[in-house]
Amino acid sequence: MVKTKSPKVLWDDCLEYEAVLRSHTALNIYGLQGEVPETVVTGQTADISAIAEFSWYQWVLYYDEKAQYPDDKQKLARWLGPSFEVGSALCAKLLKENGQYAYRTTYRGLTEDEANDPARIKEMEAFDGKILEKLGELADTKDFSEEMDVETPVYEPYEDDDGGGMEPLPDRDDADPEQFDNYVNSEVLLPHGDQMKSGKVVGQKRAADGTLKGNANTNPILDTRTYRVEFPDGVEAEYAANTIAENMWAQCDLEGNPYVLLDSIVDHTRDGHAVKKADQMIVLNGRSTKRKTTKGWMLCVQWKDGTTTWERLSELKESNPVEVAKYAVSCEIQNEPAFDWWVSYTLKKRDRIISAVNNRYAKRTHKFGIELPKLVAEARRIDKKNGDNLWEDAIRKEMKAVEVAFKYLDDGERAPPTYQQIRCHMIFDVKMDTFQRKARYVAQGNSMTEAPATLTYASVVSRESVRIALTLAALNDLEVKTSDVANAFLQVPVLEKIWTICGPEFGPNEGRKAILVRALYGLCSASAAFRNHMADCMNSLGFKSCLADQDLWLRPATRKEDGHQYMEYVLLYVDDILVVSHDGMTILNKIDRFFPMKPDSKGDPDMYLGAKLRPVTLPNGVNSWSLSPSKYVQEAVRNVKEYLQREYDGRTLVQRGSGA
Repeated sequence: MVKTKSPKVLWDDCLEYEAVLRSHTALNIYGLQGEVPETVVTGQTADISAIAEFSWYQWVLYYDEKAQYPDDKQKLARWLGPSFEVGSALCAKLLKENGQYAYRTTYRGLTEDEANDPARIKEMEAFDGKILEKLGELADTKDFSEEMDVETPVYEPYEDDDGGGMEPLPDRDDADPEQFDNYVNSEVLLPHGDQMKSGKVVGQKRAADGTLKGNANTNPILDTRTYRVEFPDGVEAEYAANTIAENMWAQCDLEGNPYVLLDSIVDHTRDGHAVKKADQMIVLNGRSTKRKTTKGWMLCVQWKDGTTTWERLSELKESNPVEVAKYAVSCEIQNEPAFDWWVSYTLKKRDRIISAVNNRYAKRTHKFGIELPKLVAEARRIDKKNGDNLWEDAIRKEMKAVEVAFKYLDDGERAPPTYQQIRCHMIFDVKMDTFQRKARYVAQGNSMTEAPATLTYASVVSRESVRIALTLAALNDLEVKTSDVANAFLQVPVLEKIWTICGPEFGPNEGRKAILVRALYGLCSASAAFRNHMADCMNSLGFKSCLADQDLWLRPATRKEDGHQYMEYVLLYVDDILVVSHDGMTILNKIDRFFPMKPDSKGDPDMYLGAKLRPVTLPNGVNSWSLSPSKYVQEAVRNVKEYLQREYDGRTLVQRGSGA
């Protein structure tokens, strides 16, 4: 490093390169028997192609496909050694002038003429200047003195059960049952009198002795609980749990967003981000044109259910364009930049637009009638208003799971210069089957510099492979078992070098800097990192990747009962696992040691890749497996029935004849 004038911060890359060199070099060690260490360890002849052509920190030129004319597509870089985790066998790790890494297979060394060219020398000097500014001081001989007495640091072992400094979750047995009730505090449209009204579930019905009436069941049809619902006029009524659940599902789309119908637009406002009249015109391709934007405008909307909310103009323009255009004209704001570029066209084409636009607006503030927060502070405000801890418990549960992904820095300590800052935040959701609150801590991966496809691409098993595997299972009378990995991405180390600032969900660690050491949802490389880590696990269990489908893993097996020899298979679709074997549970239990599974996910299949999976017996007595989209067909039929009921005065679908 001293000879090549490398930055001191690259010591770990240089050490890794030195280790590769020594492992591929013949050493005077008797135990090697004349072989290089790489050959002795792996049993395969070592390949030195990746390290034979270039030396540490050598000048190279790589091809930058993003460079635009007149910039040269051949860019200068420094060679830091082969890349074994990313790309093919000859992929190299290159240092760009911005201090970031690039992984490339298309690169070459400088010719003698290029190295001596005055213009190129000036370019290399500028490159070194930028690297010095980005990565800090260069390596010096005193940094590697043999007389340095450096003790190996000793760290306290990490305890998985220490709670991470957060308060433990309350014991559910000691709490009020209504505190964990997923229906309580939800808002839903219910039949009240001769019309549908929006009501709030305030609690469960109790008997005279104070005990809760009815029994809960995961199947809403079998749920016998009764709830008290309060309407805006103060009237309180009783509704069965299955009635509430039925109306929740009927009034939402497939994502759980409630549908509401617009009654009227009653007001409007704009903030400082709205484009002013003087800034409306812009020049594109040499021509002056109107700026197409709706930024900064909000409309106050009264809905058919009697509620009133403020919504963004950009969203209402898509769901109710004609109503918004008419409102703009009536308020004489149609010439404002946010309206001027589209209102006149909309009114001219109103008849065609009305027939084409779905005027049901999906509200993003609620899901299945339950208010959705956007921020941690908002989630806690909702809990305080509702008198429960459902969102807070979801946040704590998620943070307890993801805390292993962070390494906290000491106060005042700076992140390493080669690490990139990224924003992280909490997103909230409601599960469709149980209405349970769910929080997920994710990284804002779109704010990072673009990573190469070799770092982010993750393949999945093809549906054709799934069908073939199920056919082989039926032909060989084999078991089919499935499972789902819990917190999949948190099981693997992160590939990028990134850090973040902890938010309020971190409790006492709020405001501290932390380095990500595990893959996190939202990161560009999370899927690829998990896929590669799972591949290492499958190799250790003796499975080999199929050449035709690299996410289909197979190994020879023998059934003890009859001595039948066959190939057993493991099919991987990110964190969904399907096993075809005479003893599938044993394989899943072995994988479970490396990648913990979700509780009760191991066993016979029910749903796989969104399709209903079940064994069937054909009319000729042959056993087989069936993949059916019945769930989606039933949903499509329900949507058609609702459409006919609404648009064609109660017309219904013709029922299939019963026979004769």
